[in-house]
Amino acid sequence: MTKSQSTQAPFLALSAPVGHLMRPAQWADAQDSLGVAIDEFRRNGGGLLPVVSEGILVGVLTEAILAESLGSGANLNDACVGFISEPFTIAPYASGAEALRLLSEMDLMTLVVVDDNYGVVGLISPSDLYPRRREMQRPSPVGGMATPFGVYLTSGGLHGGVSLYAVMATGAAMFSMFTVSIILVSLALSPLSHTRLTNDAQIAIIQGVSLLGFLAIMRLVPLSGTHGAEHMVVHAMERGEDLTPEIVARMPRVHPRCGTNLAAAAFLFLGVFSLPVLDDSSRFIIAALLTMFLWKPVGSFTQQYITTRKPTDRQLRSGIKAGTELIEKYSTARHSTASIPKRIWNSGLLHVMTGSGLAFLVVKGITLLFHFNLPGLD
Repeated sequence: MTKSQSTQAPFLALSAPVGHLMRPAQWADAQDSLGVAIDEFRRNGGGLLPVVSEGILVGVLTEAILAESLGSGANLNDACVGFISEPFTIAPYASGAEALRLLSEMDLMTLVVVDDNYGVVGLISPSDLYPRRREMQRPSPVGGMATPFGVYLTSGGLHGGVSLYAVMATGAAMFSMFTVSIILVSLALSPLSHTRLTNDAQIAIIQGVSLLGFLAIMRLVPLSGTHGAEHMVVHAMERGEDLTPEIVARMPRVHPRCGTNLAAAAFLFLGVFSLPVLDDSSRFIIAALLTMFLWKPVGSFTQQYITTRKPTDRQLRSGIKAGTELIEKYSTARHSTASIPKRIWNSGLLHVMTGSGLAFLVVKGITLLFHFNLPGLD
């Protein structure tokens, strides 16, 4: 739907007859007790309940009437007809525009829709005058990956967006970024070799700083924007929103199921546990407790400021395309569930590991060819 079509849609709905826009209504009989009528009132919604006698509308119960009767000590066993007010009605063949006029002029929340015999056929409120969106069955939950070629999304049994080969490129890209970080940090910290630090300590320092360098590179490369687009589209899908640039652009970039959270938990635990203080059991307990309470906020912070950034229009379109493809496939799928092996395959984790492994073999071959050692790759 284009922006102009979206703008015109409510006006098109107002030209439709009320009978096409109204919703079903519950009602109470005039001789029903007030207690029974209130039960129907709760089920009805819309802020009022029609009351009929021999099938003819005689009045309505409203929130204002119920508040007044509660304050005056009403008896729930009394007939509800003693608590009704004058109904405001409209015919089912009247236009939506006429309904809007009546609602506005009389400052009403709901009109009772009645036929020519004054029989209740439905209710109509301002929300009913808006056009109903085309709803398609949506998968839940949805996972995904950011790749150098666009967004990949999956429901477990189905996937949309770029292919799994692109997911392999993600593994290769992430390993390559870490390798570049190691090379730059190794060169920058080469004076450590002239200190009294042990070889293991030097490697630990280089690897720790290399991790920070990797995160900095991750923030700078386009992959972080694609990662943000992936999260924003998944949020829109899970909230039932239309996948349009205007809506998706408003969605948050932090998602609770992102793998960044698990990585943050792992690094948090290992980082605290590796501190040379106390004994192993004490460090384990402290590391476990800190990880339990801090992994989500640390993961959210890492997502917001490191592993994702505001996507470009092109990256946003890639995410929307992936989400739209997945929804369309899911709505016509022959099978709505998938076996565990298929879910693992479509998750892309195996492909990320494969891409990383291939990149490792390439880097390892280069280091052997040129007799160059990289800390952590030996």
